[in-house]
Amino acid sequence: MLPELNVLTALINLLSWQPGHSGFSSYVQRVVPQLDGLRLQLGMDGQGQLVPASRWTLNSPPWAPGRPMRFLQRYSLVQHGLDLPALLQRHRFAADQLEGIYSPFFDALLVWPEVPQLITCHDLTPLVASNSRKAWLRYRFWQPRHCRVATRLIAISRYVADQLVAFGVEADRIEVIPNGITIQRPPVLSPTSEDLLVLARHGVNKNLPALFRGMAQLQRRWPQWRGVLRIVGRGGRQSTLVQRMHRQLPRPEQVQLIDALPQAQLLQHFRSSLALLSASTDEGFDYPVLEAKAEGIPTLISDIPVHREFHQGSSLFFPVDDDGRGLANHVIACLQDRSLWIQLSQAGFALAHKLSVKAQVASIEDQFRHLCRTA
Repeated sequence: MLPELNVLTALINLLSWQPGHSGFSSYVQRVVPQLDGLRLQLGMDGQGQLVPASRWTLNSPPWAPGRPMRFLQRYSLVQHGLDLPALLQRHRFAADQLEGIYSPFFDALLVWPEVPQLITCHDLTPLVASNSRKAWLRYRFWQPRHCRVATRLIAISRYVADQLVAFGVEADRIEVIPNGITIQRPPVLSPTSEDLLVLARHGVNKNLPALFRGMAQLQRRWPQWRGVLRIVGRGGRQSTLVQRMHRQLPRPEQVQLIDALPQAQLLQHFRSSLALLSASTDEGFDYPVLEAKAEGIPTLISDIPVHREFHQGSSLFFPVDDDGRGLANHVIACLQDRSLWIQLSQAGFALAHKLSVKAQVASIEDQFRHLCRTA
């Protein structure tokens, strides 16, 4: 909550919230319910709306009915299709009553550069491992304007903060506030299958070919493995390569490519898996790793800076570009060594306890209050 701010003066910018499930969507659903303030978002009719906290729901907005607004929505440009001053006026509200604006996205409201704004940078992956030229162009030429308008920026890891500094943002304008998670169940105490789980779209930075190299090594070196590797995530730039490598496996039937799963079924796969895998070459945080640890599931992850930042001592690391032996070795170790599995499970669950949503939200509130007082 933001008890020292009048609900009418705090604005939460949700215009970049897109339909469907995503890492951004889950971030909004974890953080925003605990903050006071008017929610600015797109309504069912494709028009902007201001929603009080008491009437706001966790449902992501639908796709706008008109093609022009749907285009802007798809590329996180909704604010450019709305008359935001007129929207405030219809609610008998003016920009000079806005004490501050918070955005859980990497977007400032450009129409109000005079209002203190706190925005969130989740990653700069489009600049280092882009999945589309449009995303690269947006981050390279458009995002700097948002950084200039924002008063302060939240980075969800030290790695992202360092990227922002390299991007030209002053270090003293950045606050590192890691993602948090809420523990909802006791952890799994022992493995119930030999299955493996991956949550990743087929994007360049997710590095799925490394997983297939690891699976090929595992199937050849440990033919008694009876598990299934489930890769849950929508297609992307590497889908053709992923499908070809899938067919070339010694036993392709042991790998399942799944676009999406209902939350209950996904949770079941989390808790029944031997381990969660992540082979990413670049991430701002990699939330599925923390989700696995909150269930007590060991994590076998790529040796990249952001993974080392949070998961040193509670995960096993493998090279992003080897022939797959590193990943295969870790899977075999978890299959053979029950004590190693338990050690990883307990260390990961302890980290999930430490990285709580409560602590995350408290830090965001502190930053927002400081922003409004000092502007």
